Amino acid sequence: MNTPINPSDEYQIRLQRLTKINALGIDAYPKNVQRSHLINEAISDFEELEKSSAVLSLAGRIRSIRLHGGSCFIHLEDESAKMQAYFKQDVLGDEQYGFFNDSFDIGDFISITGTLFTTKRGEKSLLVQSFTLLSKALLPLPEKWHGLNDVETRFRQRYLDLLANPEVRQIFNKRSQIVQFIRNYFINLGFIEVDTPILQLLASGAIAKPFKTHHNALDTEMFLRVAPELYLKKLVVGGFEKVFEIARCFRNEGVDFAHNPEFTQIEFYWAYKNYNDLMGEMEKFLPALVREVCGDLTIEYDGHKINFAGPYQRVDFREALLNESGIDLDKYDSSALAKEAKKKGLAVESSWGKGKLADELYKKFVRPKLINPTFVINHPIELSPLAKKMTDRPNYVERFQLIIGGRIELMNAFTELNDPLDQEARFAFQSELAAKGDDEAMGNDNDFVTALKYGMPPTAGLGMGIDRLVNILTNTHNIKEVILFPILKPEEESRKVK
Repeated sequence: MNTPINPSDEYQIRLQRLTKINALGIDAYPKNVQRSHLINEAISDFEELEKSSAVLSLAGRIRSIRLHGGSCFIHLEDESAKMQAYFKQDVLGDEQYGFFNDSFDIGDFISITGTLFTTKRGEKSLLVQSFTLLSKALLPLPEKWHGLNDVETRFRQRYLDLLANPEVRQIFNKRSQIVQFIRNYFINLGFIEVDTPILQLLASGAIAKPFKTHHNALDTEMFLRVAPELYLKKLVVGGFEKVFEIARCFRNEGVDFAHNPEFTQIEFYWAYKNYNDLMGEMEKFLPALVREVCGDLTIEYDGHKINFAGPYQRVDFREALLNESGIDLDKYDSSALAKEAKKKGLAVESSWGKGKLADELYKKFVRPKLINPTFVINHPIELSPLAKKMTDRPNYVERFQLIIGGRIELMNAFTELNDPLDQEARFAFQSELAAKGDDEAMGNDNDFVTALKYGMPPTAGLGMGIDRLVNILTNTHNIKEVILFPILKPEEESRKVK
């Protein structure tokens, strides 16, 4: 077995080749590229192009080199496909053929011009008549020396992950397809897409710990948004009845399979609708999306067969927790619920209020059993400071979460609270939680309350995590797999190539 070449040694070898190329007066990084076809175009029109002896130019990265004395085969790859090319000494001449042999490496970008032919083994190929170096690669591609299976390296050097693992590129192609479908779906429903601020004077719109920063010119503390919700609802106050944003959001929280400090979600707000209307719409939206992206309504995720055909089961939060744990939220205050949660095995923190306790109990006893898409509805009011109370159960709100696979909270939606005095009181309660040490308590947005005092129509709103959605539809199990450049710990200097 051949001993793998150390990447640092190969770097020196390639630097020497670059020096020789420069000495010949050849630009190893030219500005102009000769290219007449993508590789997949050459393949799809191969018979016609071969028959007509058409001269075409391809450009891409060399993925393999096989020398055979006076001839050489390479595989050239662009974004569209991969194709074999044939270099012959008696076609190129001794000088050009020798230059190729002495100067080119796997990973280099090259433009080749020639005619198409089929080898004796039936492989579609291009007979090279001329070539141009487009970009000299100074480091070997991963499969050259050790492959790329280390998870940390894959996420940190995503460009190598994409080169070494073609299936990863397919994940991000599918992500793009999903985002485009979402955008088109809501535009076709009559929504308009908007942008709201990422830098905000107040962190509000979700129960989450924010990232803080400082604006020098204004000499004021600012926050990266945890959600676009309050700005979007201000637009509803201003007369827009259907708005959505595909928003980058930031939450200063732990990192695990379902959480990255920087993530993407869609939020939309729909005037004159309630949470029941949104559940009905999502039972149309999700099957349409899944069929478009996956070709079938039943997919594999995390060892489960997930069926996206509606309608979806609706599970009441209080009833489900009572059935699975024996705990009736209506019979406990915060202190008593904390004691009961400890008996059930939860590591309770002193800052947890009744809402947080209820949520953690639900995650332990209820959520793992919800495999097919399920609406968990009617949450405790303490968990939902922006949702409207239920008429007959004032301690609960008109809210749903869509759960998939026993662990993924894909959607969060409310019948939006539009009573400004009630909203003012809810914000005051969140301020009390913050004073007790809850660093996820929602900020008190007085400007939003003022906007509500001018009147907001009955409205329903929904947020959906796009990263988690891509996880489900690509059967991947870590949010880092579907974010091109996820947040990681700083890399040690010693790992850098010298």
